[in-house]
Amino acid sequence: MKTTLAVVLAIAGALVALPAASESRIVPAQPSTFELVNLRMTVDSCVFDASRVRVGMLGGANHVTVTAPRNQCLLPGEPRVVDILLGAFPAGSYTVAVHDNPSDFSPPYESARFDVTERPEIAIFPPPIRPLTSYTGMWWNPQESGWGLSLDQGASNALFGAWFVYGANGEPEWFTLQGGQWTSSTRWQGLVYRTTGPFFAGPDFDPRLVLIQAAGTATLDFSQSPGDEDRARFTYTVGGVTATKTISRMAF
Repeated sequence: MKTTLAVVLAIAGALVALPAASESRIVPAQPSTFELVNLRMTVDSCVFDASRVRVGMLGGANHVTVTAPRNQCLLPGEPRVVDILLGAFPAGSYTVAVHDNPSDFSPPYESARFDVTERPEIAIFPPPIRPLTSYTGMWWNPQESGWGLSLDQGASNALFGAWFVYGANGEPEWFTLQGGQWTSSTRWQGLVYRTTGPFFAGPDFDPRLVLIQAAGTATLDFSQSPGDEDRARFTYTVGGVTATKTISRMAF
Protein backbone atom coordinates (compact mmCIF):
# COMPACT_ATOMS: atom_id res chain seq x y z
CA MET A 1 0.00 0.00 0.00
CA LYS A 2 2.82 2.42 0.89
CA THR A 3 4.59 1.55 -2.36
CA THR A 4 1.46 2.25 -4.42
CA LEU A 5 0.88 5.56 -2.66
CA ALA A 6 4.48 6.60 -3.24
CA VAL A 7 4.15 5.87 -6.97
CA VAL A 8 0.92 7.88 -7.21
CA LEU A 9 2.51 10.83 -5.44
CA ALA A 10 5.55 10.66 -7.68
CA ILE A 11 3.38 10.66 -10.79
CA ALA A 12 1.24 13.52 -9.46
CA GLY A 13 4.37 15.53 -8.80
CA ALA A 14 5.54 14.96 -12.34
CA LEU A 15 2.29 16.16 -13.92
CA VAL A 16 3.35 19.68 -14.81
CA ALA A 17 2.42 21.83 -17.77
CA LEU A 18 5.20 22.14 -20.29
CA PRO A 19 5.89 25.46 -22.01
CA ALA A 20 5.57 26.00 -25.75
CA ALA A 21 8.60 24.94 -27.76
CA SER A 22 9.21 28.44 -29.16
CA GLU A 23 7.79 31.92 -29.09
CA SER A 24 4.64 32.77 -31.00
CA ARG A 25 4.62 34.90 -34.13
CA ILE A 26 2.06 36.75 -36.20
CA VAL A 27 1.07 35.47 -39.66
CA PRO A 28 1.23 37.35 -41.95
CA ALA A 29 4.12 39.19 -40.36
CA GLN A 30 2.92 42.56 -41.67
CA PRO A 31 -0.89 42.38 -41.95
CA SER A 32 -2.83 44.97 -43.87
CA THR A 33 -6.24 46.40 -43.10
CA PHE A 34 -8.89 43.69 -42.54
CA GLU A 35 -6.58 40.90 -43.59
CA LEU A 36 -7.09 37.74 -41.52
CA VAL A 37 -4.43 37.57 -38.80
CA ASN A 38 -3.26 34.35 -37.14
CA LEU A 39 -1.15 33.66 -34.09
CA ARG A 40 1.24 30.86 -35.04
CA MET A 41 2.45 28.80 -32.11
CA THR A 42 4.80 25.84 -31.85
CA VAL A 43 3.24 23.72 -29.12
CA ASP A 44 3.64 20.46 -27.31
CA SER A 45 1.00 18.14 -28.78
CA CYS A 46 0.20 16.68 -25.36
CA VAL A 47 0.06 19.98 -23.47
CA PHE A 48 -1.94 21.88 -26.12
CA ASP A 49 -5.71 21.24 -26.27
CA ALA A 50 -7.31 22.86 -29.35
CA SER A 51 -10.86 22.23 -28.06
CA ARG A 52 -10.28 24.62 -25.15
CA VAL A 53 -8.86 27.56 -27.11
CA ARG A 54 -10.91 30.77 -27.01
CA VAL A 55 -10.18 34.23 -28.46
CA GLY A 56 -11.55 37.47 -27.03
CA MET A 57 -10.84 41.18 -26.59
CA LEU A 58 -10.48 41.34 -22.82
CA GLY A 59 -8.46 44.17 -21.37
CA GLY A 60 -8.95 46.77 -24.08
CA ALA A 61 -10.05 47.35 -27.63
CA ASN A 62 -6.53 46.84 -29.01
CA HIS A 63 -5.66 43.86 -26.85
CA VAL A 64 -6.50 40.32 -27.97
CA THR A 65 -6.63 37.61 -25.34
CA VAL A 66 -6.20 33.96 -26.24
CA THR A 67 -7.30 31.51 -23.57
CA ALA A 68 -5.45 28.23 -24.14
CA PRO A 69 -5.43 26.11 -20.97
CA ARG A 70 -2.57 23.61 -20.99
CA ASN A 71 -2.94 19.95 -20.18
CA GLN A 72 -0.75 18.39 -17.52
CA CYS A 73 1.37 15.69 -19.10
CA LEU A 74 3.72 13.13 -17.65
CA LEU A 75 5.81 13.00 -20.82
CA PRO A 76 6.21 15.63 -23.53
CA GLY A 77 4.42 15.13 -26.83
CA GLU A 78 5.66 15.81 -30.33
CA PRO A 79 5.98 19.49 -31.32
CA ARG A 80 3.23 20.82 -33.56
CA VAL A 81 2.65 24.14 -35.32
CA VAL A 82 -0.87 25.56 -34.89
CA ASP A 83 -2.48 28.70 -36.27
CA ILE A 84 -5.05 30.46 -34.07
CA LEU A 85 -7.26 32.95 -35.90
CA LEU A 86 -7.29 36.30 -34.12
CA GLY A 87 -9.54 38.11 -36.60
CA ALA A 88 -9.39 40.99 -39.06
CA PHE A 89 -8.53 44.46 -37.80
CA PRO A 90 -8.53 48.10 -38.87
CA ALA A 91 -5.24 49.94 -39.03
CA GLY A 92 -3.57 50.28 -35.64
CA SER A 93 -1.24 48.67 -33.11
CA TYR A 94 -2.33 45.55 -31.24
CA THR A 95 -1.11 43.18 -28.58
CA VAL A 96 -2.03 39.55 -28.02
CA ALA A 97 -1.48 37.48 -24.90
CA VAL A 98 -1.98 33.75 -24.33
CA HIS A 99 -3.21 32.69 -20.88
CA ASP A 100 -4.19 29.53 -19.09
CA ASN A 101 -6.96 31.56 -17.46
CA PRO A 102 -6.98 35.36 -17.87
CA SER A 103 -9.50 35.81 -15.05
CA ASP A 104 -6.94 34.79 -12.41
CA PHE A 105 -4.68 37.75 -13.39
CA SER A 106 -1.63 35.51 -13.83
CA PRO A 107 0.90 36.71 -16.42
CA PRO A 108 0.56 35.31 -19.96
CA TYR A 109 2.83 32.48 -20.99
CA GLU A 110 3.03 33.80 -24.58
CA SER A 111 2.67 37.34 -25.92
CA ALA A 112 3.23 39.27 -29.12
CA ARG A 113 2.44 42.60 -30.71
CA PHE A 114 1.62 43.53 -34.26
CA ASP A 115 0.78 46.52 -36.41
CA VAL A 116 -1.95 46.57 -39.02
CA THR A 117 -1.27 49.05 -41.81
CA GLU A 118 -3.36 50.49 -44.59
CA ARG A 119 -2.69 48.76 -47.87
CA PRO A 120 -0.67 51.11 -50.10
CA GLU A 121 -2.67 52.50 -53.01
CA ILE A 122 -1.57 54.44 -56.04
CA ALA A 123 -2.30 58.11 -55.53
CA ILE A 124 -4.74 58.71 -58.37
CA PHE A 125 -7.94 60.68 -58.69
CA PRO A 126 -10.58 59.50 -58.48
CA PRO A 127 -9.42 56.76 -56.09
CA PRO A 128 -9.94 53.17 -57.22
CA ILE A 129 -13.30 51.59 -56.45
CA ARG A 130 -13.25 48.95 -53.76
CA PRO A 131 -15.91 46.84 -52.03
CA LEU A 132 -16.99 47.54 -48.47
CA THR A 133 -16.97 43.89 -47.38
CA SER A 134 -15.68 40.46 -48.39
CA TYR A 135 -17.73 38.16 -50.61
CA THR A 136 -15.48 35.13 -50.08
CA GLY A 137 -17.44 31.91 -49.80
CA MET A 138 -19.28 29.16 -51.63
CA TRP A 139 -22.22 30.48 -53.65
CA TRP A 140 -25.01 28.47 -55.22
CA ASN A 141 -28.65 28.38 -56.23
CA PRO A 142 -30.53 26.13 -53.76
CA GLN A 143 -33.06 25.27 -56.48
CA GLU A 144 -30.28 24.15 -58.86
CA SER A 145 -28.04 21.84 -56.86
CA GLY A 146 -25.06 20.31 -58.63
CA TRP A 147 -23.26 23.48 -59.68
CA GLY A 148 -21.76 26.35 -57.74
CA LEU A 149 -19.30 29.21 -57.60
CA SER A 150 -16.45 29.40 -55.09
CA LEU A 151 -15.22 32.97 -54.59
CA ASP A 152 -12.05 34.11 -52.87
CA GLN A 153 -11.47 37.82 -52.27
CA GLY A 154 -7.91 38.68 -51.26
CA ALA A 155 -6.65 41.41 -48.96
CA SER A 156 -6.20 43.68 -52.00
CA ASN A 157 -9.89 43.00 -52.91
CA ALA A 158 -8.88 41.10 -56.05
CA LEU A 159 -11.54 38.47 -56.73
CA PHE A 160 -11.00 34.94 -58.04
CA GLY A 161 -13.76 32.46 -58.75
CA ALA A 162 -13.87 28.72 -59.46
CA TRP A 163 -17.10 27.87 -61.27
CA PHE A 164 -18.00 24.19 -61.44
CA VAL A 165 -20.87 23.10 -63.70
CA TYR A 166 -22.11 20.28 -65.90
CA GLY A 167 -21.83 20.70 -69.67
CA ALA A 168 -24.42 19.93 -72.36
CA ASN A 169 -23.18 16.33 -72.42
CA GLY A 170 -23.66 15.91 -68.67
CA GLU A 171 -19.92 15.85 -68.03
CA PRO A 172 -18.40 18.14 -65.38
CA GLU A 173 -16.66 21.31 -66.53
CA TRP A 174 -14.52 23.84 -64.68
CA PHE A 175 -14.21 27.54 -65.33
CA THR A 176 -12.40 30.31 -63.50
CA LEU A 177 -13.33 33.96 -63.07
CA GLN A 178 -10.34 36.28 -62.93
CA GLY A 179 -8.67 39.36 -64.32
CA GLY A 180 -11.60 41.59 -63.37
CA GLN A 181 -12.26 44.83 -61.54
CA TRP A 182 -14.82 46.43 -59.28
CA THR A 183 -17.03 48.86 -61.19
CA SER A 184 -18.86 49.82 -57.97
CA SER A 185 -18.60 48.79 -54.31
CA THR A 186 -21.01 45.91 -55.04
CA ARG A 187 -20.38 45.06 -58.70
CA TRP A 188 -17.49 43.11 -60.22
CA GLN A 189 -16.77 42.39 -63.88
CA GLY A 190 -14.20 39.97 -65.23
CA LEU A 191 -13.27 37.24 -67.66
CA VAL A 192 -14.21 33.56 -67.73
CA TYR A 193 -11.60 30.95 -68.61
CA ARG A 194 -12.00 27.26 -69.39
CA THR A 195 -9.24 25.04 -68.01
CA THR A 196 -8.37 21.48 -69.03
CA GLY A 197 -5.42 19.31 -68.16
CA PRO A 198 -4.01 15.82 -67.63
CA PHE A 199 -5.44 13.22 -65.28
CA PHE A 200 -4.73 14.51 -61.80
CA ALA A 201 -3.85 11.10 -60.35
CA GLY A 202 -1.58 10.00 -63.17
CA PRO A 203 1.95 8.83 -62.35
CA ASP A 204 3.55 11.92 -63.91
CA PHE A 205 1.86 15.32 -64.12
CA ASP A 206 2.79 17.14 -67.31
CA PRO A 207 2.10 20.89 -66.88
CA ARG A 208 2.45 21.35 -70.64
CA LEU A 209 -0.94 19.65 -71.04
CA VAL A 210 -2.71 22.30 -68.97
CA LEU A 211 -4.72 24.54 -71.30
CA ILE A 212 -6.33 27.82 -70.25
CA GLN A 213 -8.63 29.35 -72.84
CA ALA A 214 -10.76 32.49 -72.72
CA ALA A 215 -14.38 31.39 -72.64
CA GLY A 216 -16.44 34.52 -71.97
CA THR A 217 -17.26 37.24 -69.47
CA ALA A 218 -19.00 37.42 -66.11
CA THR A 219 -20.56 40.00 -63.84
CA LEU A 220 -21.31 39.61 -60.14
CA ASP A 221 -23.80 42.05 -58.68
CA PHE A 222 -23.95 41.94 -54.87
CA SER A 223 -26.23 44.97 -54.44
CA GLN A 224 -29.14 44.42 -52.05
CA SER A 225 -32.51 46.04 -51.57
CA PRO A 226 -34.86 45.72 -48.58
CA GLY A 227 -36.60 42.36 -48.64
CA ASP A 228 -34.15 40.97 -51.20
CA GLU A 229 -31.03 40.41 -49.16
CA ASP A 230 -28.20 37.86 -48.88
CA ARG A 231 -28.35 37.13 -52.59
CA ALA A 232 -26.35 38.11 -55.66
CA ARG A 233 -26.91 38.10 -59.41
CA PHE A 234 -24.41 36.18 -61.52
CA THR A 235 -24.54 37.12 -65.21
CA TYR A 236 -22.32 35.33 -67.70
CA THR A 237 -21.74 34.94 -71.40
CA VAL A 238 -20.06 31.65 -72.32
CA GLY A 239 -20.14 29.92 -75.69
CA GLY A 240 -22.49 32.54 -77.11
CA VAL A 241 -25.05 31.91 -74.35
CA THR A 242 -25.93 34.70 -71.90
CA ALA A 243 -27.82 34.00 -68.68
CA THR A 244 -28.37 35.44 -65.22
CA LYS A 245 -28.55 33.31 -62.09
CA THR A 246 -29.59 34.33 -58.59
CA ILE A 247 -27.15 32.86 -56.08
CA SER A 248 -26.71 32.97 -52.33
CA ARG A 249 -23.77 32.30 -50.06
CA MET A 250 -23.88 28.81 -48.62
CA ALA A 251 -23.94 28.71 -44.81
CA PHE A 252 -22.16 25.77 -43.25
